[in-house]
Amino acid sequence: MSFFSNKTKSRLWITALVITTALSGCLWFSTVSSAKTVQDSRWNLQQNYQFGNVLTIDGIKDNLSGLTYHPQSGHLYGILNKPEQIVVISKSGELLRTIDLVGFSDTESIDYVKDNLFIVSEERLQTISFIEILDSTTQINYADVKTIAILSAEKENKGIEGIAISQQHGLFMVREKPARILHFSLSNDDDSQFDAMRNLRLDVGDFSGLTLLNEGSEQKLLVLSDESHSLHVIDLMGQERSRVRLGRGPFNLWPLMQQPEGVTSDTEGNIYIVGEPNQLLILTRKAPLNS
Repeated sequence: MSFFSNKTKSRLWITALVITTALSGCLWFSTVSSAKTVQDSRWNLQQNYQFGNVLTIDGIKDNLSGLTYHPQSGHLYGILNKPEQIVVISKSGELLRTIDLVGFSDTESIDYVKDNLFIVSEERLQTISFIEILDSTTQINYADVKTIAILSAEKENKGIEGIAISQQHGLFMVREKPARILHFSLSNDDDSQFDAMRNLRLDVGDFSGLTLLNEGSEQKLLVLSDESHSLHVIDLMGQERSRVRLGRGPFNLWPLMQQPEGVTSDTEGNIYIVGEPNQLLILTRKAPLNS
């Protein structure tokens, strides 16, 4: 003989499910908030930022992947991997123009170098290309640009996911799986100082985006994870300095974005994240860096 009615049993089952889900979230979040993280007061992602709503960028259908900031124009430059295009976006999420990448393949990430010079990566081919983008640029032909093969081409779609170039230290990249940060010197200098960073192992499912954070002479990396829906600040000595879950609801269990793929920061320290199919999330800094 049952002591509970069917309605009561249903309520108990739902309550148990909610509690189990919440506990799972607690356990996940405890892994994300690792004790090894040394909090950085300047780049504390949990205390210094206000999360905005996720925006849909009209005019882009799908495959929005990498992102960088162009300080001269004050615009965001994103990249699509199919069709291969660069998209110029306002900081409020308005599509301003598109630039066709003719002859490029599987373009995954983009980074600003200086003036009107940018680099873009091809994920499977594992190359980077140096391109110039002027106000009048409508298309860029692969045959007209300088391209460097960083690693051997691969068949799987798990190559270069994010790039960041430092005038001081060279090229940083993230691979999707296993989640790794790579460094390549652009000179003959000894780069053994980055061994700890290259050997860093975070408890994340993958890496999907990367950008450089500048603090005068000191630089850090802002690293994005798609599968774990998290954002991380890592210094060049291989120490994680801050992290935040890109979620909402109790324990931030529900992801804010479908597939976060690219990240960048502007000169005021605001953070912009794009993802497939055509999403933009803005993390507004409560006190600008230059204040």
